[in-house]
Amino acid sequence: MRLPVSRAAFQAHHRHLSCALTPNYRSAISLPAQTCRRITTPASKAPSAPPNPPPPSPRHPAAAQARRRPTTFVRASTPPPTRTTSEQLAQSPYIVRRTPSLQLPVYKRVMSGGNRVVVLVKKVDGDRKRLLEDLAQSLSIGKESIRINPTTQHLELKGDYYERVRSWLLEQGF
Repeated sequence: MRLPVSRAAFQAHHRHLSCALTPNYRSAISLPAQTCRRITTPASKAPSAPPNPPPPSPRHPAAAQARRRPTTFVRASTPPPTRTTSEQLAQSPYIVRRTPSLQLPVYKRVMSGGNRVVVLVKKVDGDRKRLLEDLAQSLSIGKESIRINPTTQHLELKGDYYERVRSWLLEQGF
């Protein structure tokens, strides 16, 4: 059964809890009781602009600056594909299509806690084996380090060849 309690009585009884619930970074237990008192001014005074307190100075300015700056990874945009005639595309034994956002479908996969890197080339149409041979020959990659995944038909290169493959595809006009 609840007893009816007036709002003033409730606030007076629970006044000590307002210190514990204030968003203060120190523990409410270690604060003296005087920090919870509120100062009121008469309403007849004209409101004046309160002075702005200076922002707290960080102990380590470089660390505070680093916290303010978000660290984001921004990939450089891929230049648009070069204009090729339909004859050149018809003669090419393979085509590497672009993604819907017009990027090259070359991806870097880091595995084993960063010890192993695999580069994937997706969206290959045509003779994948020929593309594999051309990549291995022009980038001097050993035959044991490059393969076609039998399930996904993606080209997989063991090692960090991301930038080299990407620039080679751009040179070829894809």
